[in-house]
Amino acid sequence: MTETRATMKRDGVKGGPVSRLRALLAAPPEPFLVTARSKRRVQGLVDAAGHGAIVLNVGAGATFYGPHVINVDIYDSGTTTTIASALALPFADSLADLVVLQGVLEHVEDAEKTLSECHRVLKPGGLFYTEMPFLQPYHESPIDVRRATRPGLARLCAPLEEVETGIHIGPASTLTWFLRELLARVISGGRPRVYARASSLLGWVVFPLKYADYALEKLPQLHTVASSCYFLGRKREG
Repeated sequence: MTETRATMKRDGVKGGPVSRLRALLAAPPEPFLVTARSKRRVQGLVDAAGHGAIVLNVGAGATFYGPHVINVDIYDSGTTTTIASALALPFADSLADLVVLQGVLEHVEDAEKTLSECHRVLKPGGLFYTEMPFLQPYHESPIDVRRATRPGLARLCAPLEEVETGIHIGPASTLTWFLRELLARVISGGRPRVYARASSLLGWVVFPLKYADYALEKLPQLHTVASSCYFLGRKREG
């Protein structure tokens, strides 16, 4: 009995090796890949703007691009500078040199109003950067209501003048994420606990596929099957 209790204490809920293994298996790697190349894109824009520039990171979450960047979100993530909604930014017109909006447009009730606010606070000649899913499974944060193709995202961001568009998350991630989600949903039969376990197990099986994006995201023609696209635009003078 004593040995059994010792084993339970060692391997049980309170941090033993078995419980740690279960926790590890329950959290497989993400099914999508944001490469260093994609991450450098935003940091490069912030760095190019300079320390004297006013940079707004709207819907920032836990991202941090430097102490001079104003992080805006609806909750305090620990790096948040200003708590506010993207639908009503508490900043003056034509204030910012650069506005960054990553992974936000699919999660807001009104994308047009959000973009209008970003355009309003941007200086003439200022830059605006955003990313939006194209081929991704449903994911709430706290809602998930829209997707866009690369040209669709550019049209959504009008009247900003397009500077550059392209692939943010590549097509191998599209395949990896949809494969995991499809199989987990079919296997679960709509049962949440079975889905969670199947998704975790399948996550470990399929995640290596996403690493093909190191090569595939460099092929611009594959935006037609990209997981996510980005848009860089400039506010017109006058």
